[in-house]
Amino acid sequence: MTLIIVLIGLAIEHFVGVADELRRFAWFDRYLRWLENRLADQAVWQGAGGVLFTLLPPLLLVILLAWGLTELFLPLGLLFALLVFIYSLGPRYLNPQLDELIDALDADDNEENIRLHLQEFAVSNDADDQLLLENILIEADERLFGVLFWFIVLGPVGAILYRLTCLLWRQQSGIHGYYAESCGDLYNILNWPVARLMALGNALTGNMVEALESWRELESRSLSVNDDIICGTGLAAISYQQVSEETEQTTREITVYWLQALQGLLNRNLLAWLMILALMTLSGWLA
Repeated sequence: MTLIIVLIGLAIEHFVGVADELRRFAWFDRYLRWLENRLADQAVWQGAGGVLFTLLPPLLLVILLAWGLTELFLPLGLLFALLVFIYSLGPRYLNPQLDELIDALDADDNEENIRLHLQEFAVSNDADDQLLLENILIEADERLFGVLFWFIVLGPVGAILYRLTCLLWRQQSGIHGYYAESCGDLYNILNWPVARLMALGNALTGNMVEALESWRELESRSLSVNDDIICGTGLAAISYQQVSEETEQTTREITVYWLQALQGLLNRNLLAWLMILALMTLSGWLA
């Protein structure tokens, strides 16, 4: 059933899309502020204990709802799992967002419109292509592949665990303290297997020699190299090379070329994941 839920969820996102208003996490921001106001001065809040206190209530709620609905009526449990999976993706589905950026650059839209599209990937109009492509790879990890992996491993609780961890890490990055460090540690732990599977997928669906060489150079025993491995193997898989001293129009054409190459790589990588998931399901390794 995991394969069916994933395929239905991705099909809904691809062909229908989910309104941004339905995938908001403002409740989590309010919940986190409420906890901080009451526990920030307590020793238990510092470090892993604070992260546990933050994540445990919503995770327990998901577990209880999934179990209760499944016991009550199996299709309700499956529907709940599908809703949690779709809710955990995003905040926007990446593929149509890339299409919008490519169309804006290809049509030579005004600078303001292009700036708005680029801001969604945390870059400005004058940012180089490498930064843009790296940010897209990280977004693909957080919005899609990480959610997909942990949904396969732990079901709906895994998907929401990964999404909330990403939100926590985004909020706490740049902040010093044991709580922020623990958020980063959990984020890196959850991303460790995802980064390696994405790197493997990049190699299998792109330039294998360059991707594997980049992976070999970047791999280490540290959990902090996850993003480097994702970005390094992704750029190597499309044989990315920086181009300098070009006219504005030529630069945009080159940016569109690399964006299309990266979009194709990510789509092939996703297809490879789904094929492996299908094989695991058919062989009986996965329910």
